[in-house]
Amino acid sequence: MSNTESGLIGGIYDIGVGVSDMDAAQTFWQSCGYRPGPEGRLDAAEAKALYGVDSGVSCVRMLHQNATAGLIRLMKWDQPTGPGLHMAPLRTHGCRWSVHRTDNIANAYVNGEILRRQGKPIHLVGPHYNFNLAKKAEDKKPFDEPVPASGDILLFQPEAQLVAMTRMNFAVPKYGTINKDSPLRLSEGCHMAVVVQGEDLSIFDFYEEVIGFKRYHQVDIAYQPGYTPSDMFELTPEESFSEVDFDDPEAGDDYAEHLPGRLRCFLMRSPVEPDDRLARSQPGNLGYSFYSVRVRDLEKMHARVSISNANSVSDIAPDEFGTPTFSFVAPDGFTWTVMAHKNEN
Repeated sequence: MSNTESGLIGGIYDIGVGVSDMDAAQTFWQSCGYRPGPEGRLDAAEAKALYGVDSGVSCVRMLHQNATAGLIRLMKWDQPTGPGLHMAPLRTHGCRWSVHRTDNIANAYVNGEILRRQGKPIHLVGPHYNFNLAKKAEDKKPFDEPVPASGDILLFQPEAQLVAMTRMNFAVPKYGTINKDSPLRLSEGCHMAVVVQGEDLSIFDFYEEVIGFKRYHQVDIAYQPGYTPSDMFELTPEESFSEVDFDDPEAGDDYAEHLPGRLRCFLMRSPVEPDDRLARSQPGNLGYSFYSVRVRDLEKMHARVSISNANSVSDIAPDEFGTPTFSFVAPDGFTWTVMAHKNEN
């Protein structure tokens, strides 16, 4: 589907994040390079109509330099419906997280490790490094030429499923802009994830065929000790997963043309009964609870989604910021909102 046909503008625009303390949440995201932007509110009846949550909600959109994707929408519910994902590991059925680029992954690790040593809640994993970036490790020439590699560290906190990533000797100039003046030296959200456990990869086709994301590629990962994806998903010998990536329609296939706002969908295969937290990653909960996109023709997209295999499609109504919006539950079980495109953040 072409960008013109779908009307999709960019990739994932913002992440709805339920918070228990608005001031503390703003302070945290400012440490990641964001700044407070527009504020808004819905009363309980308005929130029920748009989000299916019978509670008033006050919101602040956190902006990040000049970014037009990967923003954060802080949501203080008068009556939260649940605790959210609460540091759920990557492999969890219903998990969401966001990945932000940094130029100093050691700095991100030190911040997380000190928080852990202070006895504060954090699920700290890594950093793990992928030495097979660009070409396999055995084909590289250390001490003789630049060695491409990537690194990731999980900094999951009760209301923020945050991952810091770095790319070394590997140029991705458009894939997130690092705020070097912030304590964590992070970019906006480069990619955002969803995870389900099952066997049917076709549940993700909706994002390309209905919403209009550009399907980038699929990767299939089996258990392999010492291999970063296998280790980070804590795979056992009988487990595997597939990753399907969906991009901003304007993103190029070359690494130099990758753009922030990518959606990464993971299908976990395991004989073990899943830790099912899907209901806890929906609006009304604390933590990550929905993703949003923007489109040129909201009514046309509403009609497309309404006749698709999505569920719980709301009517179009103003969101907290007065932007015409509707919500739905995608075939994989995750809630999204779709907004009319406006020129300002």
